[in-house]
Amino acid sequence: MTTNRIYLVGFMGAGKSTVGRELAHRMHWPFFDLDAEIERVEGSPVRTIFQTHGEPRFREMERERLRLLSEKPKGVIALGGGAYIDDANRSVVEATGVSVFLDASFSAISQRIRPDGSRPLWADPEKARELYDQRRPFYSLARLTLLTDNQRPDVIANEIMRKVKTL
Repeated sequence: MTTNRIYLVGFMGAGKSTVGRELAHRMHWPFFDLDAEIERVEGSPVRTIFQTHGEPRFREMERERLRLLSEKPKGVIALGGGAYIDDANRSVVEATGVSVFLDASFSAISQRIRPDGSRPLWADPEKARELYDQRRPFYSLARLTLLTDNQRPDVIANEIMRKVKTL
């Protein structure tokens, strides 16, 4: 199988952006962070979009931006933590590339995320844990899964490249 797009899915703090940049660099492909693309187009941080317009409007923006990114000739695309939960988004991803679930334990994620308010769905750690548990079954629908706890981004990127070649 030849693919021109690799989509990284997983919970916030799983390493999608960090691994995505490394993977794109190694593959000589462009890197796109879906949340950063939305922020660029809207001129506001995700947390402000959530506060001003609400999560449903943010999810609409997310669907539109993902559709546009899926039309790029090639790229590594890091999805936001909730993007792959949406059936329509998941269909776009699966039709246009390879999905890779970066599977990180909740304890590893808790150590990575800074409580600086930049992640609106992390405000309450107990609710974040519930969200993590709710989303994992969706993430597990990805074509490939890699455990990321205690792994360096370069090692994860190399493993993704190896696994994608075998598809």
